[in-house]
Amino acid sequence: LSYPRGDVSFSPGGESDWVTATRNRPLIRGDRLWAGRGALAELQAGNATFRVDEGTSLSIINLDDQTAQVEITQGTLNLHVRRIYEGQIFEVDTPTLAFVVSRPGEYRIDVDAKENHTTVAVWDGGGEAYGDKANFRIREGEAIRFYDTRLTDYEAFDIPRADEFDRFCQERNESMDRSASRRYVSEDLIGYSDLDEYGSWTTESDYGAVWYPTRVAADWAP
Repeated sequence: LSYPRGDVSFSPGGESDWVTATRNRPLIRGDRLWAGRGALAELQAGNATFRVDEGTSLSIINLDDQTAQVEITQGTLNLHVRRIYEGQIFEVDTPTLAFVVSRPGEYRIDVDAKENHTTVAVWDGGGEAYGDKANFRIREGEAIRFYDTRLTDYEAFDIPRADEFDRFCQERNESMDRSASRRYVSEDLIGYSDLDEYGSWTTESDYGAVWYPTRVAADWAP
């Protein structure tokens, strides 16, 4: 959990209690997040980033080196995928469908719990929606709203104009792209951009590129 803002709650898998979510909390299969009113949250999973807007309920269904599968039962999710390695799966499940990313890109999924529909918008990239014995390809520049699990009752829209949540996601993407640490560590290293916030890089003749923290206690150790 790389960035919680506002009232973000966390519940470990198999438990019913909820606590305040803290930054850098490792998340595993079965864990749940809730973003309350005015809240936002960002989860980093290797070469992909999941972000949720206020009023969103997210559960981690499966998470390992090959698969990142989450479920949202209400609210809004942004998924930014930088690359897909062979055999990797990025999947978002909703009460209506399962959306599987087929290309790197930017995706937004909205779940309206009251109206029982799911809207998938593909800013760039592409993917496949899977329903009850049905599938539906969604291409770059398309936004499709599905009203049933058979994916037969749907509407197509133009990509919506960016709202405050979309702008937040874009700013976070740009910040990670500008990170000086990208020149020294793999983008797949979770939290690499935090190194810029807490220190800087220099070149040492004996070691090569070295990161130094900005301020530490006298007895600090990594």
